[in-house]
Amino acid sequence: MSAFINNPMEMINGNININLPSCRLYKSFLPTFAPLINNISVTSSVAGQYSLVYITGRNFLSNGITYVNFGPYTNIPICYYSSFNISFVIPLNLPAGDYNVVVVNIYNGQFSAQVKNSYPGNLNYSNPILYTLT
Repeated sequence: MSAFINNPMEMINGNININLPSCRLYKSFLPTFAPLINNISVTSSVAGQYSLVYITGRNFLSNGITYVNFGPYTNIPICYYSSFNISFVIPLNLPAGDYNVVVVNIYNGQFSAQVKNSYPGNLNYSNPILYTLT
């Protein structure tokens, strides 16, 4: 009749005293959901003309969770390529002037929100990049 083995090492080498090293303790932290802009493809264009702007950075999210604010114009939709690359179109009806480009992520505390529920979300803003319409 076989006996129940609690420790397989006892079966091989008899009673072995295994000293495991103690683990180092690190303070844990949650990853940031704030987007960061590293670069934009162009920093100026002519007012009233079609302009596509590519943004490189990090922490961009898909599915309508990330959008762009262009000065006082908010919630401009983006085209999502990856968490590092997005693009948007400059609105055609803007007057000439200087505008800050800011990427915004809406974080609602869940990675996969349930369908047909509304979540207020926390807004996470990127660093601003100056854009000039001439």
